[in-house]
Amino acid sequence: MPVMIRRFALIGLVLAGAAGGIAAARADDEAMEPVWKRYWMAIEAEKQCNNVDFSQAQYDAMVHVINMKVNYGIGAGRRHQLMSDAKSEVYDLAFKYGCNSPELTNLLALYRSELAPVVK
Repeated sequence: MPVMIRRFALIGLVLAGAAGGIAAARADDEAMEPVWKRYWMAIEAEKQCNNVDFSQAQYDAMVHVINMKVNYGIGAGRRHQLMSDAKSEVYDLAFKYGCNSPELTNLLALYRSELAPVVK
């Protein structure tokens, strides 16, 4: 009987450790979400302010750069939501303050320095 108890205890510890690892990984993902969103806002700022249409290959190249910045830590479903949020926020900023606002100017600078080189 003590062997059975030890096995259950060992299994319990392994499961608890796995759950803790998953929770830690999720916390890392959440810490990277603002980075992902900021880069996507830079893409949206370029589209909104400079009337740019990107090809799928260009999007793929930019997504690769962003994924490297966040160490591939954000899943596709969450990225989709962040992209949607970024698009809405940039639209609101452009509508309310124009493309010469400090926030959009910073986003356009981020696009030019980090993402534009892979789009060409």
